[in-house]
Amino acid sequence: MTVGERPLVYAPRTTVALPRHRLRGWTVKGYGISATRDRPPAEVLDAARVAADLTLPQAYDGEPSHAFTVVHEDADGCYVVVAWWSRNKVILHSRTWLSGWDDPAAWRPAPAHATACVWELAAIAAERDAWVRHVASPPEPDFAAYLAATHSGVF
Repeated sequence: MTVGERPLVYAPRTTVALPRHRLRGWTVKGYGISATRDRPPAEVLDAARVAADLTLPQAYDGEPSHAFTVVHEDADGCYVVVAWWSRNKVILHSRTWLSGWDDPAAWRPAPAHATACVWELAAIAAERDAWVRHVASPPEPDFAAYLAATHSGVF
């Protein structure tokens, strides 16, 4: 699969907030986007957990560790952006993975340093805004408010 070469015309897609989960000391928020239905199916969402497990470093010792995934299914395959906030609370690290429909959990790194598409960027922007509002700006981080802030709708 080659990212960014298949001709596409932008049309809004539905983004749904997914239940957060714990993974090796990380609290992971999630979003699902689908080009063909209201939300990605369970097999794709389960595969995204595999990508998160492949990507996330060791959780911060004795400190909150927060990450999020943006899972996106399209006609040509599946994509997942795995992102995590740095210990200093102002840097976002990320890795983007691709897989085909024959095995959605067989992730390979996105080529040419691809980061995210226009649909995934809407969820990333919402995460940035929630992080700044609830964690990076206040004198004391409000992680519960950050975790409660989600992004769903047609974008």
